Amino acid sequence: MSSTIGIIPTKNTEVTFGEIITLSEKYINSSLNTIQLKEKIKLQIHILNYDKVENKESYHEVDLTDIFEWKKNQLLIFSIKGVSGVIKTDYDVIFDPETSPNDPWWKLNTYKNETKTILNLEDKFEKAKKTNKSWFLHRSDEKDKVINICGAIISASIAELTSALISSTDQTWEFGQYFVEKEEFLNFYLHPEKNITSPLKPEKVINNSSFWDKLKKLWS
Repeated sequence: MSSTIGIIPTKNTEVTFGEIITLSEKYINSSLNTIQLKEKIKLQIHILNYDKVENKESYHEVDLTDIFEWKKNQLLIFSIKGVSGVIKTDYDVIFDPETSPNDPWWKLNTYKNETKTILNLEDKFEKAKKTNKSWFLHRSDEKDKVINICGAIISASIAELTSALISSTDQTWEFGQYFVEKEEFLNFYLHPEKNITSPLKPEKVINNSSFWDKLKKLWS
């Protein structure tokens, strides 16, 4: 599984929380239908706020009609009822004159050198400059595959709605995949054995219900 999934939108950053949740649930549950599971996954979403002055954390409900954005001192939290772990999501801007005054778009220049498979990359990076946003979904600390694979599908849904590019990194496999488009990303993320030769470490099964056992077998 990827340790962090990065997303750079190239348009439509006015997408709402509700649109992302709806599309993500559609893709996740359609996968379950292929093995004739009638149960539906329901994604939950909250904002985690950190108060530096009081050194205190608090959770807030999300209005699904709101635009997909939050403050820098906050994290967006995706979770699934009945499944261990969460997907923590933060955001940043791409333009960074503080780190490199002579090259404030240095992040895109770095990505460009490592990105090999995207057509019309220059054009897409120019569009990315206009949106000037990036999102990062961090895998759960839990060893349960379900939450992390759902995180990948959430990422792909965000990418579809915002015409975004996606990257992934993996500390366990010491393997990184720089920016690609949605289909190539999912092919790597859901079927990594096709792309790497190092053996995978066995993962601990946390939930033994027949529903989740079948779900894990689907995405194993």
